[in-house]
Amino acid sequence: MTRNSAGRKTEMADDLVVIGEVAKPHGIRGEVKVYSYSEKPENFKHYKKIVLQEPAAGRTDIYKVVKSREQGKLAILQLEGVASREAAEALQGSTVWLQKADLPKLDSDEYYWHQLIGLQVCTESGRELGKVAGFVTTKAHDILVVTGAGHEYMIPLKGDIIRNIDEQGEKLLIAPPPGLLEANEED
Repeated sequence: MTRNSAGRKTEMADDLVVIGEVAKPHGIRGEVKVYSYSEKPENFKHYKKIVLQEPAAGRTDIYKVVKSREQGKLAILQLEGVASREAAEALQGSTVWLQKADLPKLDSDEYYWHQLIGLQVCTESGRELGKVAGFVTTKAHDILVVTGAGHEYMIPLKGDIIRNIDEQGEKLLIAPPPGLLEANEED
């Protein structure tokens, strides 16, 4: 149903979306291991350039992706201008951003997380729960975080819970299983 394209929320241009984080250097030739927030780290092979926001230096730079390969949930990237382990170490912890226009196209029933942030969430019975505030990834499944009406609701993104997504109307319709909302309202 959805694909993760936004991990943690950080301020950047509206045309960019966060897609990962530089985990650590790889080898001695300047490659970096990137933890991908998407289900498909192989998508990095299609990205021609990325934006890195370095937390330590407070800088934001555009890098050309020279080559990419995957290693489990990680992508190993060679970036233009990064030719030593020391240069790669300086990028560790950087947030990786991509132009939204460069994201892979999705099927009609798939959505990127950034497309759902801010949508009003309602049940099929008409109860308004609040707005999509974020997501949590677990080993079992992804979870939609909805805040509103003094509560935070954790809605599993699995099965038949998500019924309709109307981006133009800014609404997301859900059919929560019995007891789910009540479990979220307990203190």
